[in-house]
Amino acid sequence: MNTTIETERLLLRSWRVDDAAEAESLFKYASDPEIGLLCGWPPHASVEGSMDDIRNILAVENNWAITVRSNGDEPVGSIALKPVSHYTIDPVEGDAALGERYGKYLGDNALELGYWIGRPFWGKGYMPEALNAVLEYAFDTLHKDAVWGGHYKENAQSGRVMEKCGMKTAFESAYDYFNLIDAYHDDVFRITTSDEWRSEFEATRYASELALKMSEEAE
Repeated sequence: MNTTIETERLLLRSWRVDDAAEAESLFKYASDPEIGLLCGWPPHASVEGSMDDIRNILAVENNWAITVRSNGDEPVGSIALKPVSHYTIDPVEGDAALGERYGKYLGDNALELGYWIGRPFWGKGYMPEALNAVLEYAFDTLHKDAVWGGHYKENAQSGRVMEKCGMKTAFESAYDYFNLIDAYHDDVFRITTSDEWRSEFEATRYASELALKMSEEAE
């Protein structure tokens, strides 16, 4: 069972297996081709298929259903921490300079992100809010040294989410094959280490506290 993660507007919880309402909500958002094809998986084709995916793919450790408090309990997206993928490992191990810089972040001390959120919830800041919370969990609870994230080069929206959370570009890779959708994409790979994230987090918190103090003094 996953640890539930709460933020100001979101609740990240475990996926519910064999739950009809859960599967229907997942299908509603994951059947959108603008979602899956940008994440490397085919759009969901049926509620039954969504239920199977919950049971066989999503209901695992460190994979959370994203729910928006003002929208009830239905899952509207997913965010996960997974082992570092071969898409990340192969380029780093195949390049001496990348290997020297990032090779120490390819084992059990690092994880890789995967996430998406339904189209009606785009542009509201929900995804950075969820990502920051999961990064905090990765570093403070799981005690990992680094977290990776990858996105298609044309998926600038996903890149902006990672940038907002302090994840910097490590390298790019051209013409990677994604077998689930039988397509090739150029990719951008980003990373943040525990030390980098903490530094970014503290700087952001200090700026927020300073702005609040200045606002109070001006009143």
